[in-house]
Amino acid sequence: MIRIQQDTLAYELLTILAYVGEFPFASIYLLGNKDVWRKLVSKLSQEQTYRVLNYPDKITGRLLNLSGEKKARTIRLSQKGAYVLSLVNPDAAKYYARVFGNAHLSSAEERIDRAHRLAESVAFFRLVGVETCPFILPTLQLKLFQRTVPNEPAFYTSHELKHFGGDSVSKVAFSRITGMLFSSGGNYAVYNSRDYRMEWNGRGESKVLAHLQGVARMNAGPEEMDSAIMLASDYSIAQLTLAFLGNVNRVQNRFDKIYTHLHFIPMDSYGARLSKILMLPDWKQILLELLFDDDELAGMGATFGYDAIRDGTYVLSFLDSDIFRLNAFWETVRVQKYRASVICFPEQVPFLRSFLRNKVGLQTVTMDMVENAIMEGCDSNE
Repeated sequence: MIRIQQDTLAYELLTILAYVGEFPFASIYLLGNKDVWRKLVSKLSQEQTYRVLNYPDKITGRLLNLSGEKKARTIRLSQKGAYVLSLVNPDAAKYYARVFGNAHLSSAEERIDRAHRLAESVAFFRLVGVETCPFILPTLQLKLFQRTVPNEPAFYTSHELKHFGGDSVSKVAFSRITGMLFSSGGNYAVYNSRDYRMEWNGRGESKVLAHLQGVARMNAGPEEMDSAIMLASDYSIAQLTLAFLGNVNRVQNRFDKIYTHLHFIPMDSYGARLSKILMLPDWKQILLELLFDDDELAGMGATFGYDAIRDGTYVLSFLDSDIFRLNAFWETVRVQKYRASVICFPEQVPFLRSFLRNKVGLQTVTMDMVENAIMEGCDSNE
């Protein structure tokens, strides 16, 4: 017999499905230990007897439906699962009924892919420790300039960004966006390219950015929002993304003309540690002070986007994994034939060697070194 109550993995999974709709079976590792979660999904998708806390009767049935094959294999709540959810987490059940309850979830490949991109984004940020639950987070608004979002990092899904602001038109209908991350280190539009090169709709993404800038100003503060995070399987997708930029017919529709910064984050343990850095207050200044002496730093009169000049060599820090800034740096040093170097993590080296064609020097620092330096800086400020 399986017990369903708070602080159990079954309760956690039902709650997640309540606000993502469905979850890709192949990405179950993003929730934690892959073997443990796969066994749980297998059990809950078969006929079982359940005991629900504070509910007198035993419940028999299956709580999950598994459908599709390979990458499209998807996990959804069954009718019995939705009923059990209403007993153990009424807020989650109400949200599920409002957003997904009356919708027919088709088996169309494109729709499933979109749902899986959102679910993976949620799971990744939950793994990092970011709050993602929409019925726990404060509701976004466009009426007053006030701090609505929490002080701690929070991820609002694309479902929460769709319909608010005075009309019923979806603000993200033509976008690939999966949500928006608010943090002390910056506010970021979030995309998930999974394991393929994403097709961008330039006009749609421009409209979404304008909407998100308004959301950020009204709910988080006056800071300009010009940055996005791209989640993906690995750095091979970063190279495909940059190679595609030049194939866009209209320059204004290029993704690097919409967002100034695109931080590429693989959905693995290294990517989780990297994303935590991007959420720290003043992380840009922290990294520069860690890597360079004051007399090396690029000043206000810098002619292009580099971070420092060291021994006559132009140096860029790629520790933030900003592939748009890397691309602009590479274009300049390649054309001008400057001596150049990039500081990076070891996990980034294969991508950089391939992208920079071994014509730019690489210097590596480990994630441990960066995290220890950040912690020492935090301790010294206390």
